Amino acid sequence: DLFFIDWPLLDRHRDGIGERLDCWIDLQDSSAPSILDGGVLRATLAKLSSGPFRTRPTFNTGVWGGHWGQRFLGHRKDAQNTAIGYELIAQEAGVLIGKDGGGRVEVPFQLAVSLRPRAILGDRVYGLFGTSFPVRFDYLDTIEGGNLSLHCHPQPDYMRDVFGWPYTQHESYYVMVSSPGRQVFLGLRADVDLEAFHRQAHEAENEVRPLDVARHIQTFPATPHQLFLIPSGTPHCSGGGNVVLEISATPYLYSLRFYDWLRRMSTGAPRPVHVEHAFRNLNVNRSGDAIGRELVQRPRSLRRRTGWREELLGKLPEMFFEVRRIVLEPGAVSEDSSHDGFHVLNVVDGEGVLLESAAGRTHSLVYAETMVVPAATGTYTLRPLGEGPVRVVKALVSGEP
Repeated sequence: DLFFIDWPLLDRHRDGIGERLDCWIDLQDSSAPSILDGGVLRATLAKLSSGPFRTRPTFNTGVWGGHWGQRFLGHRKDAQNTAIGYELIAQEAGVLIGKDGGGRVEVPFQLAVSLRPRAILGDRVYGLFGTSFPVRFDYLDTIEGGNLSLHCHPQPDYMRDVFGWPYTQHESYYVMVSSPGRQVFLGLRADVDLEAFHRQAHEAENEVRPLDVARHIQTFPATPHQLFLIPSGTPHCSGGGNVVLEISATPYLYSLRFYDWLRRMSTGAPRPVHVEHAFRNLNVNRSGDAIGRELVQRPRSLRRRTGWREELLGKLPEMFFEVRRIVLEPGAVSEDSSHDGFHVLNVVDGEGVLLESAAGRTHSLVYAETMVVPAATGTYTLRPLGEGPVRVVKALVSGEP
């Protein structure tokens, strides 16, 4: 209930009084609270919203989790695993603000969006989504871990009527790390027997009987740098041994599980599944050869200049965001603009890039880091760091929810 009722209500209350806060108190370390004057807070967030910035990443454990976040990024080395890496999720993300004299205060990213929505989102996106930041980036780490649950996400009407969100949880998987033989489960097989699938999913839940997932769901090689589009209602999961960058719509708590490989929670109880919810939202038309053709798209060139190019990796009419990739050779300088709406960037290959805005603000972004480029940034350039080529994924809002 805290996730679905208390937390959203408190967020709305906080955003509603943001313009008249006298001070912001960070009590994450209750023995040493950090305090920021309300006027300074608003002035700082106004400056922040005019140029590129990062939010603080966090990694959580999970029953299927892997160890890439620990071993390659240095996160939570003493934890059981690093299953889910929250790079940019509006409800979870915070911005660290340094203070004169040392110390820092963490402020919710969503508070910055609610106070400066047009600067961060842009007029067009603000007109579609209000103060809701509609895109998220997170990691699903199953290196030396297990398959994710087989699940789908709510159809738009179901998401609105049952869960209260005005837009639904469209997703995509960008494979960052994998190895031969690893796979992604996506879409129904052409010869699927829906009645058998439904019955066997219930048998797995009620009788602890394994479900032959590949009998009902297609599998695809988890080829590094391939993007898989996952519109709502599409059954899917990443297999073990992958690192997937999820580039998705902001809702992230509505995974309707068909099957969870008979896993149990730490208490010993079976991990919950939601078979009837899942089948009510299953898009039976996401099946057969159309999956490979429509949801596993090939890169299409959008722009090409000396030393760099921009590609469209994935776009569907029903998904309001699209995913692109910028490929830069050493010494190249790419040009871009966020005037029409914010961009979110992530370095998926290579050492990193240096971003410079037209206003002269610079920010380095290295491998596996995510950056928000607010609409107010406007024109900006990217230069590769190091001596090798760099690939940067970019997400933006191109349609309506």
